[in-house]
Amino acid sequence: MSHAPSLPRTQSLTRAITLLRAAAANHGGASTAALARAAGLPVATAARLLATLSDAGFVERTATDEGWVLGGDLVRLARDADPHITLVNRARPLMERLAETAGESAMLAVPRVPVGVEVLLQVDAPRLLGATNWVGRTFPLHASASGKVALAELSDAELAAWISREGLERYTDRTITKPGDLCAELATVRRRRYAELADELEEGLAAIAAAVRTPGGALAAMIGVSGPSFRLTRRRRAELVPHILDAASALGADQPTR
Repeated sequence: MSHAPSLPRTQSLTRAITLLRAAAANHGGASTAALARAAGLPVATAARLLATLSDAGFVERTATDEGWVLGGDLVRLARDADPHITLVNRARPLMERLAETAGESAMLAVPRVPVGVEVLLQVDAPRLLGATNWVGRTFPLHASASGKVALAELSDAELAAWISREGLERYTDRTITKPGDLCAELATVRRRRYAELADELEEGLAAIAAAVRTPGGALAAMIGVSGPSFRLTRRRRAELVPHILDAASALGADQPTR
């Protein structure tokens, strides 16, 4: 949200922010000239700003000294400002116990506005064959357990709008691709208080996820388990549901009311 629109902005700071964003978009490093072009600045101006940002530790030279990357001090500031750091710290021991109990990967995700899911933490069991690491990756909501939990929060009108916008892409023969079938699936999720996935995103992948709610009932996160479907059979998933619901309830009790 913009504040005090009539208040003049500091042009040099705006330019520095533009350079930082350009540097962030070039993970392998970019030269002063390349960053200047990306930011729409004269090379001399970009060089002065990069030197100042370097003094603050917000950018630094690559190992070969041929380009600029984001600096360690900026990364540390961003990490300390992570709004989910408290949630992750509280969830970690629960996740570790859940992964040990299940013998599979335990995951913590949060809903994203307007409709989305981001995996914040994954704790893997000591198995050679397990789930892909989903931290920071995107995935289709209608073909994921956490995604179904998020979609179950929508009203009928909101869900219809989401389907119209995003579509229901088919990934396997088990993927839900009909709006009516998805509505029925989400009704089951609301009734059971957890969602399941079995070979819908990828053959051989299964998962279960439950909602983590604040004391006021708002959806704060999703916690669940994923692994190969030959291990996470229907019977095994049913055995794990109480453990997942207990972990979700324990984590939810620590969340602020909103």
